[in-house]
Amino acid sequence: MKTAKEILHFSGSLLVFSLIILIMYYLTQYQIPEDNRDPILTLVGMIAASLSMIIGSITGSKPSELSEAKKQISSLQMKIDMLVESKDALENLVIKVQEDIITNLVDKQKPCDCDENKEEQK
Repeated sequence: MKTAKEILHFSGSLLVFSLIILIMYYLTQYQIPEDNRDPILTLVGMIAASLSMIIGSITGSKPSELSEAKKQISSLQMKIDMLVESKDALENLVIKVQEDIITNLVDKQKPCDCDENKEEQK
């Protein structure tokens, strides 16, 4: 359930959002006199700059949730990096074991007397 504070933020954000829409509609219908143009555009710009916070409040996103998600992503990225390093170390270990096995097998084989057998057969 939403608390009273969250409902208040939601309703206030909805009100400001609707005011921005009404101002934009008004500005498209009526021409602003040159004397008042700069202050009105400044006010509209300031209100529009707060639009991202308003939309965030309407959709229910909180800055603390965003920072928690960033921390969790960072933690998961560190774990991924550690797993990749471990995987690389294990791959290198497997390659070294394979090389050692091949070296031991080659060393233990009897030398081939193939050349001597060919000469005797002739």
